Amino acid sequence: MDAAEWAHELAYSLSVGPGTPSLLTIATCSGPAASRQVIEMAKRVLVEAGWPVYELFAREVAPDPSLLRESGFLILRDVRQPLAPAVPVLIGAHQLNIRRGLPVGLLIVGSPAGIRALRRHPGLGFLSRAEWVVQN
Repeated sequence: MDAAEWAHELAYSLSVGPGTPSLLTIATCSGPAASRQVIEMAKRVLVEAGWPVYELFAREVAPDPSLLRESGFLILRDVRQPLAPAVPVLIGAHQLNIRRGLPVGLLIVGSPAGIRALRRHPGLGFLSRAEWVVQN
């Protein structure tokens, strides 16, 4: 789906609560302008819904699950290949917060090669259930 369709689904998911599909989304973006569009759209929807938003750049992530909050929406930006080793650790820790039923969401934004590498990671099979956005 494209970013506009996803934003509509995200608004609905935020009103329903934890565990809804759009609260775990992967966005493959053709370049920086496409990434900015997806991120800006997400922020608008999240702010309107009253959700706290925080952002991390994939290249700056440390393998520290305490980076995650117990509520709010994380936007993980600029996932590229090669994957920073801490990125799968952080995403796996986020999955634990989802399982705990916490009001959290995750948008992963990256290049096509970075997202492919992330989806192939053996410890992140749950990403197959994520919403998928393609933005050119």
